[in-house]
Amino acid sequence: MTAPRRVIASAVDRLGRAFTIDDLVAEVRALAPSVGIATVYRAVAAMEAAHAVERVGTRDESALYVRCTADGHHHHLVCTGCGLVAHATCPLDDVPPLHGTEGFVVTAHELTLYGLCAGCATEVSPASELPRS
Repeated sequence: MTAPRRVIASAVDRLGRAFTIDDLVAEVRALAPSVGIATVYRAVAAMEAAHAVERVGTRDESALYVRCTADGHHHHLVCTGCGLVAHATCPLDDVPPLHGTEGFVVTAHELTLYGLCAGCATEVSPASELPRS
């Protein structure tokens, strides 16, 4: 692993939450100002291909990534306040076939849930201000 990629991996760990490329570039530049944005993009693509980071949706039309350390099939809960990411068991594993899907074989699925973590939810008052889905 090259020195810039080590810095980028360290920056991902330092963020410790969901991040966009812009978030990561800011963190990398704080550690090593000479690392370019193209290097960050290439490193994130390599980390995603190696399953070291996962894409968990979008924020402001930018891809949102997280370092995922959970084993096995699971999904993510992403706090829209602070970017905290929690792992969740798959709620679809025991779902019966959906109406009208006879003969359709599901081979994969993706699910990311967005909301507020406990810390961010307590900062929102009153409860009517919570985002609605």
